[in-house]
Amino acid sequence: MQKIAIDIGYGDTKVVTKDQQFKFASAIEKKREAMADYGSAQEDVYEYGGKKYTVGDKALANAVSTRGFNFLVKYSPLIIYHAIKKAGLNTKEPIHIVTGLSIVNWNEKEHFIEAIKTININDEVIKPKIKLMAQGQGIFYDYKGDKNGIVCIVDIGYNTFDFLVFEDGDPRPDLSFATKKGANVVITELQTKIKKKFNADITEQMAKDIFTTGYFMNYGEKIDLTDEIEDAKIDYTDFILDEMKSQRSDLLRSATKVIFSGGGAYFLEGAKLPKNVDFSEKPYEFANARGYYEKG
Repeated sequence: MQKIAIDIGYGDTKVVTKDQQFKFASAIEKKREAMADYGSAQEDVYEYGGKKYTVGDKALANAVSTRGFNFLVKYSPLIIYHAIKKAGLNTKEPIHIVTGLSIVNWNEKEHFIEAIKTININDEVIKPKIKLMAQGQGIFYDYKGDKNGIVCIVDIGYNTFDFLVFEDGDPRPDLSFATKKGANVVITELQTKIKKKFNADITEQMAKDIFTTGYFMNYGEKIDLTDEIEDAKIDYTDFILDEMKSQRSDLLRSATKVIFSGGGAYFLEGAKLPKNVDFSEKPYEFANARGYYEKG
């Protein structure tokens, strides 16, 4: 059976198969009717529910908002189908999908599974075998260092901040928590600044792209935003550390290991951190997908 691990983030979707790993923006754009079709490419465009959508990096300019669990329920079939196509899997043969869900939304896991158990796109019907893990579990399985005793996983995603606890390899849900204060806090702040300073109505996905590249194109002029972005990173790092200490101070003190990962872990590089802190292997954002694939 073909196996694929898909970590559907609110910012990017990370994919791992037997011989490849890649990511693409979790961006969805509903295709509009054009005044004239003059040979435009229809790459990454799919028909779903009687409508056509562009998925991934080509959908950044007019992407729908990715924040909120309803986005996952509504558009995960499109994102999964896009991942399967990009991975080159044969849709006529059985597919095993290993994916994850933040514990912020864990009580809705049945709703999520129901949404992806049958994928009907482009007149193709895929009924995959599905394995669902808690977001952060993949990071635990991916980490190759000492995992005896109490291990805390700090998974900083785009829209979620998940803090998972394991004791001698077993999950401790009673000690774990999650919030919706992911890296989007920084991205939306940058989005607001650009709108205010340049009167530019950019999407959240475009702001994420600007955050990554460090500049904003304004009528052909390349505006350097490096300083603003670095200041935002520092502020967010302070927020994350304060949040952890306020929620689980004693646990952090006694933990064998505190492992930072997810795309937001890059913010903490260079910060002064306790001796029991470590990072997952790079690229950090693929740690969940790597772990999903290994244990799926």
